[in-house]
Parts: sequence; structure tokens; C-alpha cells
Amino acid sequence: MFPRNCWYVAAMSHEIAPGAVISRMICDVPMAIFRSLGGVASILLDRCPHRLYPLSEGTVEAHGLRCAYHGLVFAGDGGCREIPSQSEIPANACVTAYPARESHGLIWVWPGDAALAASTPLPAFETGEGYLAGLDFSCLDPSSLWGVAGPHVIHLDANYMLAVDNLLDLTHTAFVHAKTFDNAGVLDSTRTVRATGDQQLIDFFAFKNSMSAPLRNGYILDEGVPLFDNYLETYWQAPGVMILVHGAVPEGGDRERDGAIVLNTNILTPATERSCHYFWAQSVYRNRGNGKVRDLWEIMTKAAFAEDEHTLQRQQANLERFGASALADDVSLILKADKAIVLARRMVSRMVRGEEAAKAT
Repeated sequence: MFPRNCWYVAAMSHEIAPGAVISRMICDVPMAIFRSLGGVASILLDRCPHRLYPLSEGTVEAHGLRCAYHGLVFAGDGGCREIPSQSEIPANACVTAYPARESHGLIWVWPGDAALAASTPLPAFETGEGYLAGLDFSCLDPSSLWGVAGPHVIHLDANYMLAVDNLLDLTHTAFVHAKTFDNAGVLDSTRTVRATGDQQLIDFFAFKNSMSAPLRNGYILDEGVPLFDNYLETYWQAPGVMILVHGAVPEGGDRERDGAIVLNTNILTPATERSCHYFWAQSVYRNRGNGKVRDLWEIMTKAAFAEDEHTLQRQQANLERFGASALADDVSLILKADKAIVLARRMVSRMVRGEEAAKAT
């Protein structure tokens, strides 16, 4: 299950040019996402109220989205603006419109109670000096400070929480990504996992090693340095928003001055109970290597995510093979490394239960 009273990424800004429309399943709801000729993004239920034809098959015109079946036109607020076959517009000639916001190259949607959307800010993390300033997702805006690869999207045939689990236990990188990253040092990390409020947590890994060749090359690190301080720092917000800060610096060095710092944005949006949309980007602090680190990490990450995609889809298939609709404590072994996963799942479960309780009252 997934909470609905929260902001999910529906699409990337570059997917929808002015006058374009796409269809996307979000939280088991088919949505038509379109951009007006003036550039404003809107999201409607993908169903014309007349004969239930998909609105995403239509065309964007001056007054809104025109249904391709009988020509009714709907504005971004869901109201009907024109019925070609008659002059009067019935009061029930309307479509559900979902609150939408666009920020930092992403289009967000609120699939739940629309009355709650206005008072709920978009997900972001507490910022700080230097690279930490990018934690409000401004790291997704290409600039002299950030070399950005993406955002991209993977349409994944697996429950979104399996992908959240994957991101919150990075010990899997030693095995799933053995060829891509060769980062077995993560298994010997000093680790800190801590909830920071009702819907956020941090999960920090720190370890020392000589760095594998793929990582040295990806970060453009000095071949002559024998030992590096490595870090993987996850900032996560329920239900599926995450920025992973990763990098390395010569032992005892200063991250800002001497090291490589990359912010990896990962955002999971449920499509159905068995599928999700996985939006991701890599943002290289101070555009290290004048774009070279950005380009190398984009290649490496695409390869790694192909490995993740295979793993998660096989995991989903095996869940269904053994008759489990979802991965829960009673069908899986819990390890010490799963602390962040357990905390995250509890947070999401509380959100779902809270929504169910509110409906019942």
C-alpha cells in the first residue's frame, strides 16, 4: 500500500513540452499530464466524463485539453470549457484535477485530499553550507556549482518499497554492483542510522580503503594516494524521496577542498502495487573535472541501475511466485543492516494508517 496525501513526482519537466500531453499511472490512478501552450503543467484524471475516453489521447489547445473522441475541452482545473455539439455546459461536465507543482525540473502531483496540498511543501531536506546547500533539490539545476546528469526515469516492474529498501541498505552494492563499483569496503563501514522527525531519516556510511579502479576513475582521484575516506550519506523522506551524498577524499582531507562530492537524487513514485516510476539524477559538486565526473557517473549509474532493475524485478517476481503480495517482516529475515529499512517502512505504514483512520472518521 502507499500513502496518497503526499507529493509524488509525476514527470520530468523536459518530458512535456508546451502543447504536449502524456499518460502516466500514479498510485493506481491513470493521469493525463499536459502543459498548456503558455507553459503551465496540469494533471487531470485520464478519463473524459462523456464516454470515458482517455484524455491523454487528445490535443492541447488555447483553452485546455481537447478530448479526441467528441471534442470536449477541459482546462487545467478540470472544468469543461467547450462542447462542440452544444452551447450549454452541464454542471457535471468536469474532470478530477490533481494539485500539481513544478520545481527544479520535476513535476509533482498530490493524488490524495486536494485540500491538504496547499499547506504541504514539496519534499526537501535541511540545507547547510557548501554542497549541503543542494539538499533542497537545487542540486538539480545545472550551474557553475552543479554539473547535472539527468533527471532520468526508469519504469520499474516492482513495488516502490522494494526500491526504497534497496536504497536504504547500501551493503548490496558489494554484490549487485561488484563489477560496476567494486565497493566491498561498504561492508566494513561505521554506520549511523537516525530518524529526524516523523517522515525523515538519515543513514550514513563511512569507511577507509584504497578505492577500486572504477571509483577512482569516476571521481578522478589521485592514483598516488594510498588511502581515502569514503562516505555514503542518505537523506530520505517518506514515502520515497532520497538524496544520496557520496564521494571520497584523501585520508584526513577536507571534503570541500580536496575531495569529490556527488549528490544522487532518487525519487520513487508508485504506479501500481507491482510497479513504480524511478526518477534519478547525479549532481557533481563544483562540476569536478569540468563535466568529466558528471559524464562518468552518469554512465556508471545507468549500468548500476540496470543491475538494480534486474534484481528488484526478480525479487518482485519471486514474491508473487511464493504467494506474497508484499515484502513484510513475516515473510523475510531481518538483519542488523536493515535498520534503516525497518524505520522507513514503519514511517510509511504510519502514514497509510493515518489516512485510513481519517477516512473512517
